[in-house]
Amino acid sequence: MKKRLMYFTLSILCFLSCIIIVKLFDDNLFIRGFTGDIIVILLIYFLVKAIYDVKPSHLAILVLGLGFITEFLQYAKLIRLLGLEQNTIAKLIIGSVFDPFDLIAYTLGAITVYIIDTKLIRH
Repeated sequence: MKKRLMYFTLSILCFLSCIIIVKLFDDNLFIRGFTGDIIVILLIYFLVKAIYDVKPSHLAILVLGLGFITEFLQYAKLIRLLGLEQNTIAKLIIGSVFDPFDLIAYTLGAITVYIIDTKLIRH
């Protein structure tokens, strides 16, 4: 139970970081785009870990896959296909612009969260 609370707390910290990035760094593409994408991967990982006991390697791969799928849906212009170009929430969740650098950010996020979980939290 104590670890679940820690994972939940970490997910809240990541969520708050995402809000700060969106509010304060809207015009900084590196922080908003790249660093924000790394933190989103951490957020999803920690949130899932707070609810389910999943092996870190499996969860890191799952979250990375989710990031990649989301990015490829952007490449396929899913927002436009669904007619949601004006829907702010849909654009925030799915995104609307494919960027191959996001795939790098997701990969770095998955590696980072795996290391955090296996080297820092578990020991």
